[in-house]
Amino acid sequence: MKSPGVIIIGAGSTGSALAHDLALRGLNVTVIERAGVASGTTGHNQAQLHSGARYAAVDPESARECIAENRILRRIMPEVLELNEGLFVTDSADGLDYLPLFLDACQDCGIPAQVVPVEQALRWEPQLNPQILAAVQIPDGVFEPYRFCLSFLASAQSNGAEVHTFNEVVGIDAQRCQVEVHNRRTGSMQIFTSDAIINATGPWVGKVAGLAGLNVEVEPSAGVMVNLNQRVCNHVLNLLAPPGDGDIIVPQRNSSILGTTSWSVTDPEDISIPSEHVDLIFSVAERMVPSIRNFAIRGVMAAARPLLVVEGAGGRATSRGFACYQHSAEGTPGFFSVVGGKTTTARLMAEKIGDQVTAYLHCDKPCNTKTTLLLSYRKWSALPIS
Repeated sequence: MKSPGVIIIGAGSTGSALAHDLALRGLNVTVIERAGVASGTTGHNQAQLHSGARYAAVDPESARECIAENRILRRIMPEVLELNEGLFVTDSADGLDYLPLFLDACQDCGIPAQVVPVEQALRWEPQLNPQILAAVQIPDGVFEPYRFCLSFLASAQSNGAEVHTFNEVVGIDAQRCQVEVHNRRTGSMQIFTSDAIINATGPWVGKVAGLAGLNVEVEPSAGVMVNLNQRVCNHVLNLLAPPGDGDIIVPQRNSSILGTTSWSVTDPEDISIPSEHVDLIFSVAERMVPSIRNFAIRGVMAAARPLLVVEGAGGRATSRGFACYQHSAEGTPGFFSVVGGKTTTARLMAEKIGDQVTAYLHCDKPCNTKTTLLLSYRKWSALPIS
């Protein structure tokens, strides 16, 4: 008996993790991505493997998800991660006041958080502000977004998944589970048919759902990041305070990513970078690394986060959690959408939406991605142009 087929729209972190999840469960998986792998939000994020500490005091559910997935990713994709740990530091009395709440919140969420002597932190990080008053070590890390996705996709390919990059979905018949696709390399058109369709397009999830005549609410929240031309630290540096703008420095390969800011936009493809945001990022970053303005800027970028729409919230106040929707009420039970989340929680998001899809398809196979070691990103192979 032929296994059910699933079309996944989007090859960012969520779509890639989902392809691995469903292919591992034995489904026939086809991934359709309008550009390259990780070409959207995933490829333009701060590359931080979150411990959850950032959210522990303000969004404990997301914090617990982050620390659990942090531990899983360390096991299943060690080749992609730099496990350099993180430091929360403060140079102010307000930070010292926040410290007990921060430590209690981390403990409640199961996040290891250890106060380290300031002298030790300064030995670890010579560029660190010598005026810091406290430092806390937490298990943050760094990933490479492109290789993150390729590891999931290479593993999915080994289980029969097909990945069609530079193919844009231009029409969806959700009742027939069909998508019309424009091959951006050749200009040809093609119809793909399956038993279920999953919309995993991040901040574009509403736009793609609209092709099927469906409504999915998402808040595209833009954020500016500054990339420096060398590493200024080896730990991920965080300001010891509630989440705010410009309060993280992430070492990534031979560069450093400073960020990020947050504001709502209407179009994730049309984001103008306000110059004052760059100034704000540097002003906060130099509280952690006073010499930060002495390093050359490699580039400035902005991307939109696909935040959940929550009444009375928005931007920093919105949960970094996620939601999975089956559009049965709209008469299209074979169409699914996933909204929100973070790259750190992509595997978990894939598990949850995968459970919904397999239940719908009466495919009684559990998720095994928690324990399955991913293939190397080097095993990825692009499909030939068709």
